[in-house]
Amino acid sequence: MSCQKNKEEVARNYASTILVQDSVQSVGTQDIEMRRSIEEGIVLERARSIFSMVRYNTLSTGGAPMGDIFDRAYCSKSWNKMLMKVRCKEEETATLFFEIEYWTMTRELGVVTFDDFEISRLSMDSVMTASVNYVAYGTESYTPARIDMVYEDGRWVIDNFHDLKYKLDVRESMMYYLRNEDVL
Repeated sequence: MSCQKNKEEVARNYASTILVQDSVQSVGTQDIEMRRSIEEGIVLERARSIFSMVRYNTLSTGGAPMGDIFDRAYCSKSWNKMLMKVRCKEEETATLFFEIEYWTMTRELGVVTFDDFEISRLSMDSVMTASVNYVAYGTESYTPARIDMVYEDGRWVIDNFHDLKYKLDVRESMMYYLRNEDVL
C-alpha cells in the first residue's frame, strides 16, 4: 500500500512540476512577445517623430532640409563618422557625393510628407536594431523608403537610409565613394 501511495505522490509531484515549468515558459514567452510589441511601438513612434521634424523643417524652409543638423541629432555615431569622411573627400576632390536628399528621398526641393510607417525588422539581440519602411511623398512623386535604426546611448537612431524605388543603399554608396579614387 505504501509503495502505491509513493507512486501516486511522485506522479502528482511530477505533474505539478510540469505545470509549473509550462507556466514559467508561457510567462517567459509572453514577456518576450510583450517586450517586442512595446519596442516596436517605440521604434515606430521614434521614426514618425523624426520625420515629423523633417517635414516641419521642409515647410519652414520651403523645402531645403537641414541635413547636417538632423544627422547629428538623429543618426548613429558610425553614420556621422562616415558622413564626416564623405564631407572631407568632397572638400579634397571638389566633388559632391549626394545626388539625392536622403532625408526627404527626393532629387528636388519641396515640401515632403511621410506616411505608412511599418516595422519590417526588429532584432532585440545584444545590439538592438530595427528597420522601418515608409513612403516619402513629394509634390509630384512618391518614394518607398526604409531606414535602418540602432539602439545607441539609450535611444533609437538612424544608421542607414534606403531608397526602395531605385534600390539605393545610402551607406553602401558612401562606402563606395570613399573607396573609389576616380571621382569625376
